[in-house]
Amino acid sequence: MKKELEFDVIVVGSGVGGATFTDYLLRKNPDLRIAIVESGPYRTKENFNQREIDMTAMYYNRGAVLTKNLQIGISAANTLGGSSAVYTGVSFRPPESVLKNWRHTFGMDFLTETFVNESLDEIEKEISVHELPESWDNDNNKLFRKGAEALGYPVKRLKINTKDCQQQGFCNLGCTTGAKQGTLEVQLPKVTQKGVRFFCNTKVISVEENKLNVVVSPTPEGTKVNNLKEGKHIFKAEKIVLAAGVLNTPAILLRSAKKLRINNKNIGRYITLHPAFNINGIQPEPIKNYRGFPKTVYSDHFSDTDDFYLETSFYFPGVTAKNNPGYGDLHQEIMKDYHKMMSILILAHDKAEYKNRITIDKKGNSIIDYTVSEKSKIALVKALQEATKIFFSAGCKKIMLPAAKHLPLTPTDENNIEELVSLKYLNLFKTPLSSAHPQGGARMGKDKTTAVCDQNGKVFGTRSIYISDASLFPTSVKVNPYETIMLLAKHVAEEIYEE
Repeated sequence: MKKELEFDVIVVGSGVGGATFTDYLLRKNPDLRIAIVESGPYRTKENFNQREIDMTAMYYNRGAVLTKNLQIGISAANTLGGSSAVYTGVSFRPPESVLKNWRHTFGMDFLTETFVNESLDEIEKEISVHELPESWDNDNNKLFRKGAEALGYPVKRLKINTKDCQQQGFCNLGCTTGAKQGTLEVQLPKVTQKGVRFFCNTKVISVEENKLNVVVSPTPEGTKVNNLKEGKHIFKAEKIVLAAGVLNTPAILLRSAKKLRINNKNIGRYITLHPAFNINGIQPEPIKNYRGFPKTVYSDHFSDTDDFYLETSFYFPGVTAKNNPGYGDLHQEIMKDYHKMMSILILAHDKAEYKNRITIDKKGNSIIDYTVSEKSKIALVKALQEATKIFFSAGCKKIMLPAAKHLPLTPTDENNIEELVSLKYLNLFKTPLSSAHPQGGARMGKDKTTAVCDQNGKVFGTRSIYISDASLFPTSVKVNPYETIMLLAKHVAEEIYEE
């Protein structure tokens, strides 16, 4: 064993969970020797060029990891900083109703009002969470507000974590100025100064007690060169923290189950995906949509009654083309109106179900075995109907959306929305359903019969293996999960320090 590969703590993943955990642990003990192992390349803002064909390389499978049944394409980053390098910066506190359920049903008693509020006050200050001024609203956001409020739907302002933003528009391609306060700009520079070592292009094959088996891949062109030779290596540490994201953390545990001598039926189970439709309406004249900040307002009006959020959004041309239903000439004609598009993002609150899971194939690769429930289908269709009303109310002349009897919808259809947009027209094998908020798969709880980790993040049946990412979520948090991941990562770090 090479001495340089021996550490006090090894963290797998440099995204929100891994970087936040590392930051908080070093605050408690700055003398710890810590390594961060990252499967993706070492990229920073200097590598981001806003060119879609280049920057989609930051994602697994160019931004669409398909579920086993091909119904959903999941967007997850494979790069230093994880998905915080490519998310929009939207920051929600977890709803109290969700935290209450986690406390009472899953024994997560540490989620007291004091701990949550004090922790998130601190976190939001450090990552610069704030509302953007209305002067930053581009036409897409203004039209959403106009359409929703005309229908009597209350609109709220999103909170974003940015600093000195230049309003380039395409946050999901990486921020070229470092304005987005993800881990690349906040936690990773801090822990680097404290001696943390990074090992990129390094995939975890399996984990054992105090031991990590990895394989190092070649360095992609234009990224920082590896500091380990290609091939297999072994890391050792007193504690190993898995924060590789929902697509990977459960898969690592499944590949390692025999070596760890754990037989927990819940590993990989109860995943939620926050299924999403990004839909577009065409305005009669060009609008400012792809510049300015893409997301500033939303409505939670239907959250408690119908299980969905409506948010503003706007994406680069390739993703927009993917999100628009239809084929051939009709699809091409719609894309010619890219400069006139108004966009709405639908997020459905899906239930955590045992059958929905991360599993692995014979080679150990992740498989997302997820089926959209009937309840979620109903929520999605209701959301499509309400979004259609907002489009028409905001002045759109054409609307492209799934679950419609015909395409495009035009103002002559405005009085027949419930008839023309319905469950009977929803075919999930022909719709661009997506997900950017996978959660669960290694859920936290008080009982190993229903959970994978205890209330401190330690994997049941192990001495040295912990989890610190969205895999810990027992259920969907119902909102963009960034702050909730940080909250749980802080707790896990403090508990490991106490041990």
